[in-house]
Amino acid sequence: MILRENASLDEIKVGSIFDKKKSIINCFSNIAIKGHFEFKVVRSSSTRYSLKCNDDRCGWCVRAFRIKDSTLFKIVKIEKNHDCSVNTMKADQRHATSKLISGYIIDNLRDPRFEVTPAFVMAEMQKLHGLDIGYHKAWSAIQRASALIRGTPEENYELLSSYLYMMKSKNPGTYTNIKIDDNNRFLCMFYAYGSSIAGWNHCRPNMINSYEWYFSELRNAIGSRDNLNFLSDMHQSIAHGIAKVYPESHHGICILEQNLKRRKVKSGVIKLFQSAARVYRCKEFDLYMSDIAKVDKKTFDYLMEEPPERWARSCSPR
Repeated sequence: MILRENASLDEIKVGSIFDKKKSIINCFSNIAIKGHFEFKVVRSSSTRYSLKCNDDRCGWCVRAFRIKDSTLFKIVKIEKNHDCSVNTMKADQRHATSKLISGYIIDNLRDPRFEVTPAFVMAEMQKLHGLDIGYHKAWSAIQRASALIRGTPEENYELLSSYLYMMKSKNPGTYTNIKIDDNNRFLCMFYAYGSSIAGWNHCRPNMINSYEWYFSELRNAIGSRDNLNFLSDMHQSIAHGIAKVYPESHHGICILEQNLKRRKVKSGVIKLFQSAARVYRCKEFDLYMSDIAKVDKKTFDYLMEEPPERWARSCSPR
């Protein structure tokens, strides 16, 4: 019978067979962690693997050879008992690598009941195996376990094209695109489900988005509409993207109020601004702005740096 990596020391004897050398390495690393001892590798090659206790005076040892013309490794000698001092047994063995610990926590990561943080891993390894591992080792173990479950970023990026192809085949009318750089490296991705594109025709023509490439992909996916109105913050890259890709649309800004708060404008002036921005008639707008100019000329000048048609309802062309 071929033993697995989780085999216990009691199961292993002379003549036991492992499917490959790596299985022996992982198996005895697990045994060392649970037994609170360290071993060192005496010989490691493509045909041999020998271990002994870290204490040279101790008789614990393992020797294995590869079975000819195969990947199988056979145990030819094993001494299971330790006669070394307990002082040589350490709580934080070098065998407790992040790679090995990842195997202990992978089921926790799959279970939504657990929030697997480095602190959680450190506590679990201490509680279950008496190991005091560091924060970095615990963090590395989480990353390794996550990669085993979800794949690495590199592996996932390689699947993007196939994923988008299946998305379009299962959702008719779906638009997708991937942008790469000159070295064929991933930059960003855009997709819009066919059902969302169809539903857009029944929505109010208002947008809250950003960036030129995104707007280009958005236009490729849904086109344009009469009276299209974009709402965003005041960032110039957003204004540039909208002006370049949707020159026929109107671009309004929606967070002037937050800017006023950051400037520590008095609450009374902010309330006047809110009223000015929301009224429907230009006459009322002018009255509120006149009040702001009387109370706080500096804020009035700041507000008028942006054309009122961008932020005042009564002045908006759409």
